[in-house]
Amino acid sequence: MAVPSRSAFLARFPELAIHPDAVVDGSLALAGRVCGEDIWGELHSDGVAYYAAHLVTQRVRQVGASVDQRTADPAGEGVMSTFYGTQYEALRLTLPLTGFVV
Repeated sequence: MAVPSRSAFLARFPELAIHPDAVVDGSLALAGRVCGEDIWGELHSDGVAYYAAHLVTQRVRQVGASVDQRTADPAGEGVMSTFYGTQYEALRLTLPLTGFVV
């Protein structure tokens, strides 16, 4: 599975279309590196999409205009501070991790 394209990402999260292409593309690229395809398997595209949405939202929040203001938990930390981050975390928790590194 590949990292979702910008157009597929924005079709899924149209509320994020207001952000510059470079911000979206950079977030997708970083999320693709963080969410290893070999670990995420069939959830790879979903994990990348939600983590990228979280990254975009966090960037916006840092400049004071979050699109996620009504649904985020401002007291949350890390990925738990945005709706998208909570969805990413829920997906991540379904992964069959053993703790062994090969």
